[in-house]
Amino acid sequence: MATEITGSVDEKDGALTIKGEDGAELRYVKESDLLAVKGSRDTIEKTAKEAEAALVTASTETAGKVEAERQKVLLAEAKVSTLEEQIKAGGASATELAQAKQDLVTAKSSGEELGNKFLELRRSVVVATYNIPVATVASKSLAELDVFEEALKAVIGSKGVGNYAIGGGGGGASDLVGKSPMELAQIAYSEK
Repeated sequence: MATEITGSVDEKDGALTIKGEDGAELRYVKESDLLAVKGSRDTIEKTAKEAEAALVTASTETAGKVEAERQKVLLAEAKVSTLEEQIKAGGASATELAQAKQDLVTAKSSGEELGNKFLELRRSVVVATYNIPVATVASKSLAELDVFEEALKAVIGSKGVGNYAIGGGGGGASDLVGKSPMELAQIAYSEK
């Protein structure tokens, strides 16, 4: 006994849908569409890994610079304290104290500038890695950004990108227009 199979083409995304007598549907898409989606996913994963490596490198470099600036601030504060004590005792000059205070102000502003650059770098990496709007992270502090990024990692996890989410898989429908269901089935089977 032969099973009757009917076929219909979903013109929206170029998929061939075959429906059996029992009502079960089987969808076929072009192999090129599947490979395009896989290629897009591989590209996104590679970009994410590169962004993560850049973040680690930038974080390491910036953390070293921030620590060096912090040490300068501590040394300048210690020098100011020493000079203030010497002035009270009459040992140091006012110009040395003024110079030490200027060094302290410079070190603090430099440390703040590096901290702000690091924060902007982290924001850019999060935006590029997770493809979220800049406004979402624009007002977040470094601690809030760390928590936000961990939440994104937990939500996204190892889920792959969905079909057609990255722009892959399109363009196959025009090749299927005007063909009979039998021709479509032959095309689908020949591409396996």
